[in-house]
Amino acid sequence: MNTGYGKNTRDGAALLVVLFIIMVITVLSLGFLSRSDVELACGQNMVLRTNMDYLAESGLEHARGLILNPQDIDSEYWTGGTGQQLVAGSDDYYDLEVFLDPTDYCNYIIDCNAYRLKMDERTGFSSIRANLRLDPCITLWTWTDTVISNGVTINGDVFCDGALTSAGTINGDVFAETYSGSKTGRYESVEDLSLSWPRITVTDFTSNYDIENISSSSISGQTLGSLDPVRVCYHNGDLELAGNIQINGMLLVEGDLVVRNNQNIITAAKNLPAFFATGDLKIETSGELEVTGLAVVDGDVRINAGTNGINILGGLFIQGTLIETTSDSSGGNNEGILYGSPSWQPSSGQSGGAIQFDGGGSAVTIGANDMNPLQGTISLWAYANDFDNNNRYLFGHTSLSSWSDRIQLYTNDESGWLDLGLGDAHSMHTNIQNLDEHRWYHIALTWDGTNYVVYVDGAEKATDSYTGLSSLGDVADIGNSGNPAYRDESFVGLIDEVRIYNRALDANDIYPPVDGLAGLIGYWKLDESGSSVTITAAPSKTAIMVWSEEGDIEKWGQAAGAFFRSIERK
Repeated sequence: MNTGYGKNTRDGAALLVVLFIIMVITVLSLGFLSRSDVELACGQNMVLRTNMDYLAESGLEHARGLILNPQDIDSEYWTGGTGQQLVAGSDDYYDLEVFLDPTDYCNYIIDCNAYRLKMDERTGFSSIRANLRLDPCITLWTWTDTVISNGVTINGDVFCDGALTSAGTINGDVFAETYSGSKTGRYESVEDLSLSWPRITVTDFTSNYDIENISSSSISGQTLGSLDPVRVCYHNGDLELAGNIQINGMLLVEGDLVVRNNQNIITAAKNLPAFFATGDLKIETSGELEVTGLAVVDGDVRINAGTNGINILGGLFIQGTLIETTSDSSGGNNEGILYGSPSWQPSSGQSGGAIQFDGGGSAVTIGANDMNPLQGTISLWAYANDFDNNNRYLFGHTSLSSWSDRIQLYTNDESGWLDLGLGDAHSMHTNIQNLDEHRWYHIALTWDGTNYVVYVDGAEKATDSYTGLSSLGDVADIGNSGNPAYRDESFVGLIDEVRIYNRALDANDIYPPVDGLAGLIGYWKLDESGSSVTITAAPSKTAIMVWSEEGDIEKWGQAAGAFFRSIERK
């Protein structure tokens, strides 16, 4: 009997198969839809993250612009801000924190946190930290050939529109026509620097700020000027800072600025130079000077080798050059000017210290305008480290116009023969005495217009006569030839206690040398230990406001650019 059971069973099985297939398709479809939602959400998150990264990088550029232009803010430099936006009214914000590196005023650390804010909830976030370096950042600028002595440390870059020679320390790059010496950075030509000299004039500052006139030509024990409100201290003529001086705001001097004694401090107001001198800056023996800000000098900067407290946090810009000097103890004020790179030996002299010459272009140039070519005496101590076949000059006094007008003491070969040079090559007394290396000798020369006598350790060693001298000019060299065109054969060794008289001393007065003799016009003890000068770049302290030739106010800073040394995700 057919009950239909088999047919119904088959129909049920088919229905189950169909339902199973539908279930599989539904599950697969749901999985596909789920994956699509996840992928869509991930894509949206990636876009959001990318947008926040771009926003954070834009925040870094925001900070970079304000760091390069601190004139635009009230504080010394921009320390950051919260809730910053590129597009007003959007949901995207960034917070910035800026930190100045306390060990390097050209380095800044920037933290930037970018986020999207909806309903007071941050739905996206990007956080990065960057190290910004201001570069190039000129710390010392000179317009002519410059020698940096071994006591000078420059933390920053140097520009010299001429030949630069350094025996000191330059922690930065060098821009110069030619360069010799060590440095930590690179050497570039002057054409590679895209920074202009700051246009600073007396009138711009006297006409735009409150002026506090300094009536005295020498001041000490005073506090002058003001940082808030800003006040410019002004003096028309040469000005001496004689110790315990505090100047706030700006110092403006139409003339030479002379610094003596201790505790002379100049602090710039924001957007002003620390000081501007239209003449020379002269720092005398034991003169201390602390400057915070930009120092601008239209003449030369002359620093005595006995100073040990020159600190400039900012920059030193010189229209002339940087000169190290040695004191004249005769009262004649004929300071010696160091040329090339002789080195100070404060404990190696015959009496106290001495100065050492390297056999190259080094010299101590001295004023000798009172020295009468018809009569005079030169007296010095010499200690040779080495002799060779070149002429090695102990002393030279020549005319720039005529090589025949000269008086010179020198050694002429590797045997160490001491020679006297008079006039041209036909009037020369040679082989006076053979000198030994590594021994002190006292050497003197006297002349009365006709007769010339050379003494070694007080004993008369040679005489000569010559009447052909007409003019010797007004400069002479210790340790070299006396003619700037022939300064490649300096002495090799130490020289000490140099004296010049405007008369021929008697033989009994020559040795041992004594104080108090009449006619002394120059006395260089050479006991200094070398000047100690530190100049450190501080761009946020040297950024100033200047005026164009048309009278428009403009921004100027010592940093020509900036780059990110590193950028990393926090």
